[in-house]
Amino acid sequence: MSHAATQPHLRRSFLFVPGSDERKLTKAPGLGADAIILDLEDGVAAARKREARANIQAFLQGQHDRSAECFIRVNGIGTPHFEADLEAAAGAGPRVLVIPKVDSPQILQRIDARLTEMERASGVPPGSFELFAQIESARGILNAAAIASATPRLVGVMLGHVDLCVDLGIPAGRAGEGIVYHARCQLVLAAKAVGVDVVDSIYLNIQDHEGLRVEAAQAAALGFTGKLAIHPGQLPVIHKAFTPSAEQVRRAERILEAWRQAESEGRGVCTLDGDLIEKPVAEAERRVLERAKRAERS
Repeated sequence: MSHAATQPHLRRSFLFVPGSDERKLTKAPGLGADAIILDLEDGVAAARKREARANIQAFLQGQHDRSAECFIRVNGIGTPHFEADLEAAAGAGPRVLVIPKVDSPQILQRIDARLTEMERASGVPPGSFELFAQIESARGILNAAAIASATPRLVGVMLGHVDLCVDLGIPAGRAGEGIVYHARCQLVLAAKAVGVDVVDSIYLNIQDHEGLRVEAAQAAALGFTGKLAIHPGQLPVIHKAFTPSAEQVRRAERILEAWRQAESEGRGVCTLDGDLIEKPVAEAERRVLERAKRAERS
């Protein structure tokens, strides 16, 4: 069973919140995101990194609303901010850290070793900290399979298509077009092969909800489990795309009922509305119903 399937709640939406903005931090838990990414990286100016760490620690220590998971995105391992970010994040206590600019499995393995040292020193159980890897370069996409299996701490991968476009030397347009579409497919295959979450990139135009709807629906159809968000107004669109519709639930129920009847009669296949139903089809529909149930709990 995949790690995603063991999560009690769906991780459909991941809202970035800059650690340097106390007002946004205060509002974040009530905005409806499944997960909040408390950002120490791109969303925070270099001169405010220390302030952002302190803000995030105070926010997490005083937080009582647990309706949304809280992650921390640290700065990359090659930056002067990384070690201080890691120390602050470990002290703040979130279970999941988002690691940006991951382009090789060795990056995650070095962080894994460092976290193991910190867990031993603080007396917390081994493996307490989990990781999401943000893949944002051509090298990272080509290494996606190795990255996804680099460490047992890894619970998901995220696409950073804006940085990927910079690396490719192309304009940062929509993620559903051109070579970035190919990168999305490769990332999904890598994640699914090892059973971890796979999260689609941000949608840059916060006013274009129709464009977001199309891109999020495409992401869900490709096999992504969720999508990054940069504005609260994007959350309902993302949730709808990654939640089975009432029509999909009804069809899944009908298919499973037909399959149960076929099994009771000793048949390995059956049809419904002209469509062939066999065991893999029934299993896919079981997952639709399970996702719908988990969405109700989110």
